[in-house]
Amino acid sequence: MITLFAVAILLTSTSFATKNEEPSLQIQNAFNGMFVNTTQVEWTSVSNLYQVTFMQAGQYLTAYYNISGEFISLSRNITISMLPLILHGKLQDKLSNAWVSNCFELYRENGTEYYVTLENSNEKTIYRSNNTDWSTYKMIQK
Repeated sequence: MITLFAVAILLTSTSFATKNEEPSLQIQNAFNGMFVNTTQVEWTSVSNLYQVTFMQAGQYLTAYYNISGEFISLSRNITISMLPLILHGKLQDKLSNAWVSNCFELYRENGTEYYVTLENSNEKTIYRSNNTDWSTYKMIQK
């Protein structure tokens, strides 16, 4: 349930986001304790969570915290070549009639998941990893 909630927030965050809403000092301190040497830090309020996008070590990251300052998740866009080898190999079968429009890694305290959106002329399909294979997370007809 937590995974679905985190991904739903991540995928729909731009629809319900309030830009430049500074979180409490407790949330900012939690972020600063977890991430050092960050630049381009931008906070957004999303439902009951705070989303922070930032750059660290040359890559853009997005982290989520609840209103108590507890870390929820961290994501980054990746290329398909950055996927674990087993997932990359199993994705190749799905690419025969589609292209990759989005690929990201989602880290939470209990593990890392990968999401890939494949599109063709008729539909978008979002796949979610389950460690060694892909399962359909969501299909959207165009």
